[in-house]
Amino acid sequence: MMSDATLSESSQQRGRGRRPAPLWQAGEVVEVIVETPETSSLRIQLPQPEPFLPGQYYNIRIPIDGRPRPIQRAYSVGSSPHPYFDVIEVGVKEMEGGLVSPVLVRQRPVGSILEVRGPYGAFTWTDEDGGPVLLIGAGSGVVPLMAMIRYQVSRGTTVPMHLLFSSKSSEYVIYRDELAVLTTEHTWLHVTHTFTREASNSMARYHRRIDKEMVGEVFAETAPRLAYLCGPPEMVDDCERSLLELGMESEKIKTEKYD
Repeated sequence: MMSDATLSESSQQRGRGRRPAPLWQAGEVVEVIVETPETSSLRIQLPQPEPFLPGQYYNIRIPIDGRPRPIQRAYSVGSSPHPYFDVIEVGVKEMEGGLVSPVLVRQRPVGSILEVRGPYGAFTWTDEDGGPVLLIGAGSGVVPLMAMIRYQVSRGTTVPMHLLFSSKSSEYVIYRDELAVLTTEHTWLHVTHTFTREASNSMARYHRRIDKEMVGEVFAETAPRLAYLCGPPEMVDDCERSLLELGMESEKIKTEKYD
């Protein structure tokens, strides 16, 4: 998921690879889901859908009053590409003063047409990659990680996954109810919450920002072969450093930073 921030240039370049750039297409908003007070999911019907991998993202561009050209932003896909990929669900965190996110959340209701292009990105996982998998996300960084979880649910595979998820409070947990249900239905999925602004809620195991000690404890419980980290650059860098110190090989750690 993205706000008005964009995925890092290096991430976008990685995703292009050698294949021709996808064409812009007119997608129709078919559903808007309010996830938290600042985050919504837009489900977009694509007229020319392409297969994508869990963890990838799409670019969206819209005209902005006073700007000579449309403004483009990248948004991670939170939906699974299996069994259908003609509708993508992108997460949008509304940023105060942002150019694009407030328009998408408040001025693009069901039936609106959006210019979209994709998929992009090398931050991907499928069951062929194996596991166990440690997923670490903060705020809207959970969106591509959720695509990986949903993909495995839809495929019926059982690779062990442990999601360490940082949110402001229980009110700001994206996919809160769905994650709660999935953990009761699937023994391969474990979710550990940490809240940074709510010290007494028992839903969270921790009540602080993700730190080295927290990563170490979850790492010991998961024994991961792969790790996927997504969120603010400082959090991602700190978690990657912690995992390297714990003995993970660098090539087994995948990162995506939201600038």
